[in-house]
Amino acid sequence: MIKNYFTIALRNLWRTRGYSALNVFGLAVGIAAASLIFLWIADEMGYDNHFLDKEHIYITKSKQGGDAHSGLLGPAMKADIPGIKHVARANWRGSYLFTVGDNGIYQNGHIADPEFMDIFSLEFVEGSKATAMDSPNDLVISQSAAKRLFGDVPALGKSVRVNGKEDYMVSGVVKDLPTNSTIQFDWLVPFETFEKENAWVRDWRNAVVMTYVRLEPTAAIADVNRMLNDLVSRKTGNADAGNFLYPMERLRLYNSFDEEGNEQEGRMKYVRLFSLIAWVVLVIACINFMNLATARSEKRAKEVSMRKVVGASKVSLIGRFLGESIILAAIAGLLAIGLIFLTIGAFNSLVEKELVVDLLKPSHRYFLISIVLACGILSGIYPAFYLSAFNPITTLKGAKQNVGATGFIRRGLVILQYTASITLIICTVVIFQQIQHVKGRDLGFERSQVVTVPLRGEMTKRYDAIKQQLMATGNVESIGLSSGSVLHIGVRTGMDWAGKDPNEQVTLYYQWADDGFIPTMGMELADGRNFRPGMLGDSSSIIINEAFAKHISPDGKAAGKTVYWDGDPYLVAGVVKDFIYNDVYAPAAPVFFRPFNLSGGLLNIKTSVGADLPKTVSQIEEIMKVNNPGYPFEYGFLDEQFNEIFKSEMLIQKLAGVFAMLSIIISCLGLFGLAAFTAERRTKEMGIRKVLGASVASLVGLLNREFVVLVLISCTVAFSVAWWVMSDWLGNYQYRTDLHWWVFGLAGVGALLIALVTVSSQAVRAALANPVESLRDE
Repeated sequence: MIKNYFTIALRNLWRTRGYSALNVFGLAVGIAAASLIFLWIADEMGYDNHFLDKEHIYITKSKQGGDAHSGLLGPAMKADIPGIKHVARANWRGSYLFTVGDNGIYQNGHIADPEFMDIFSLEFVEGSKATAMDSPNDLVISQSAAKRLFGDVPALGKSVRVNGKEDYMVSGVVKDLPTNSTIQFDWLVPFETFEKENAWVRDWRNAVVMTYVRLEPTAAIADVNRMLNDLVSRKTGNADAGNFLYPMERLRLYNSFDEEGNEQEGRMKYVRLFSLIAWVVLVIACINFMNLATARSEKRAKEVSMRKVVGASKVSLIGRFLGESIILAAIAGLLAIGLIFLTIGAFNSLVEKELVVDLLKPSHRYFLISIVLACGILSGIYPAFYLSAFNPITTLKGAKQNVGATGFIRRGLVILQYTASITLIICTVVIFQQIQHVKGRDLGFERSQVVTVPLRGEMTKRYDAIKQQLMATGNVESIGLSSGSVLHIGVRTGMDWAGKDPNEQVTLYYQWADDGFIPTMGMELADGRNFRPGMLGDSSSIIINEAFAKHISPDGKAAGKTVYWDGDPYLVAGVVKDFIYNDVYAPAAPVFFRPFNLSGGLLNIKTSVGADLPKTVSQIEEIMKVNNPGYPFEYGFLDEQFNEIFKSEMLIQKLAGVFAMLSIIISCLGLFGLAAFTAERRTKEMGIRKVLGASVASLVGLLNREFVVLVLISCTVAFSVAWWVMSDWLGNYQYRTDLHWWVFGLAGVGALLIALVTVSSQAVRAALANPVESLRDE
């Protein structure tokens, strides 16, 4: 019986191979596109699943989601709070120079406590976890780092010079963590040495390290959080710190907080968005099948009626047609697998991942089988019930079945799929325009022509010589030092000043900078002065921005006033005009600059207007090699770093654009098939009209009219849906509302033109047909 179903299904598919090809290809594209999106979603949802008992791993956070805490917090938690199995401190991932012989490369890693290895269940391939970080100069490296440093020979026990100063011995090699891990490192060294050399780590006022925790399975997180907050409040005297443990399970997809400390969705909103897009593309592909299957129903009316006359039941007919639909979906599924393998490389480049389709993996295999079955049933269920309901007597007498309801449903499905496609196109264009708008904002500083060079080795000590030599090239306009990028200012604190409301909590960000930083960034002073050259006499001075100044003085004139930081007085030397940092969508937040007195950070170099950039970079490299030998040259461009901020938004725009085009292509395939079928069904009508004098243009207009109306309705519905989606998506971002109307109009005109071209190709063909051929048998 199944063989009979299969044979008849293939025969019917071959008999209508033009329509079947459209169905198979459209469905295959839909399945392939949805599968790629679901691969991306599975990778995002699977972040950190490789860590054993991930549900018991946490990171300490403050009220607004900050990760930084005192180096004293970890030991105090372990001593005072029951239910903690492991606790480990770690600094933010840093880049150190590792040298083996003549091979010097930068590697990223953490200074961390030994229990870091227990918390994340690191798997050792060389050495033992029990002794890997017993000595201050022990070094644990990843497999990939070992290969880069030593090749294919064992790395255990070998010596590595770090930052050209001190030798460390490789005490362990751990298995590389998967790419979908929020914890990534090439090396680990004991926190003990760092703590001894930097006394400020052991100060409750300095929030400088991250603290990871693994709880006992029986620990109550609410009780631990209460005790943690009490502990920090007691030690720091800050009752409003709001410290808590944040679960690793939510670190990738959420991990975003507003000013009140409420958790935001983070990347989860992207997962939801692309889940929606995947289902939309799939549904559009299924709608095509339903439309073409019901449109061809008249061709199979006599077949259905004869089967009923010879005893076929309605249930058996439904099963037969559903079987045909599933077979068609299975063929589309096989083609989709081929499309996935052909396109996954390009998709990986687009999303910057290393996704792999493994048909031997049960989850991948079952997913494809499930999606094929779902598509087959979803796309075939209505045609099956519709065809099986034909009245055999009416059909065999030569009368046509009542297709009113079917025609209405078919039109509704066309509207639905075109609405979804147009909505995706509109949203893609609006997102692109908003990104361009934010990129074009006045940031309060100049990001073009700024080269950033990390301070390594002896660069800070040799700064005056480096600066002199750079200025002597004639291609450098100014130079400034900072503790980090102007785009990301991550150190947060609080201050007091005369007249401050005791209940007012102002979160301040700060960065270290020298006298050359503000002119190099092209910032403008609104009040007061810059740091003095060499910062002479400015050790207790700060420069603040206008947003901070307005808290101190309503008129913003804060230069010359005194603020207090941990009880110590600081003079406000100047007020710089507001500039955008951290959140490029939000207004400027309060920030201040401290006089630069560090050994690390960034050298910011503003190149001259019209300077040959490749030549200038080469000159910078030569100067760095002379003044800082043994350290490979590193550099970046501030404008490229600025564009990196929009990485997630650009990914959304690109993916939404790709799948919007796929959805419109699938919709057009369905529209093409329906137009071809409509033209075929009305062949005799067109012949009679042509004999009676109708022009080709009028016939084309007659055939196009219904489809144009459907697309216009789709545009109207899509405008409303897109407006609602974009208003919710953009939220409080700064965006241009004037863009929406012309974007909506352009998308509508574009969709209408695409529909007209698609439908007209068949309408013109029908209108140009010789009426003698269509009326010969009348």
